[in-house]
Amino acid sequence: MKKMIEVKNLKKSFGDLQVLKDVSFDISEGEVAAVLGPSGSGKSTMLRSLIDLETIDGGSVIIEGESFFKDGAYAPKKQKKAILDKMGMVFQHFNLFPHMNITENMLCAPLCTKQGSKKELQALCGELLEKVGLSDKKDAMPSQLSGGQKQRVAIARALMRKPDIMLFDEPTSSLDPELTKEVLDVIKELSAEKMTMVIVTHEIGFAAEAADKIIFLDEGVVAACGTPDEVLKNSENERINAFLNKVM
Repeated sequence: MKKMIEVKNLKKSFGDLQVLKDVSFDISEGEVAAVLGPSGSGKSTMLRSLIDLETIDGGSVIIEGESFFKDGAYAPKKQKKAILDKMGMVFQHFNLFPHMNITENMLCAPLCTKQGSKKELQALCGELLEKVGLSDKKDAMPSQLSGGQKQRVAIARALMRKPDIMLFDEPTSSLDPELTKEVLDVIKELSAEKMTMVIVTHEIGFAAEAADKIIFLDEGVVAACGTPDEVLKNSENERINAFLNKVM
């Protein structure tokens, strides 16, 4: 099966604080990987490193067979951009432009980067808003939407890039349970369509149900990597079991 993401010995420090010490894992095409672990374990830093929102100090990152970072250096600018264009990211706090309506939020980036004609992009925007159940909100302002609706728009906006890989950084952490469900349902639908995804989440039940692979980070290293049953049910790792006992 095709490897979509290969991370080897990833390292990242902020000053004297080493957040990622030696992180290695791989994700195959169509696989959903949930990244779990206690606060401060490096989950978001790892995810942000994959899409060039944090500078990498060491190790290697290979996306669909192309080196994004290797031997202490990033790929050349043009190649790096082509690799980044294969990925879309959804953030914890939506990051919608408050002065633009939903359609304008969706079209802004792809129009600026000339991803397609305005007519083509408007049609794609309509399809994606329908996909996330928000066709009736295309002219609404972000301030008129609930948190769950904003996050669904953020997912649709990321999909405008037609990415091969979707990255989610705690997409439901600021939502109440009812709104959380509507966002997770959209992610499950993408999973059913075999979208390759990496999801940093604190939703253990969702990870157990929807993920093919669990990557458990602790103190900047991968403490466990395997199926949900292997990591969440049958782990012999005391640190993982202590974490699960606290949150479940």
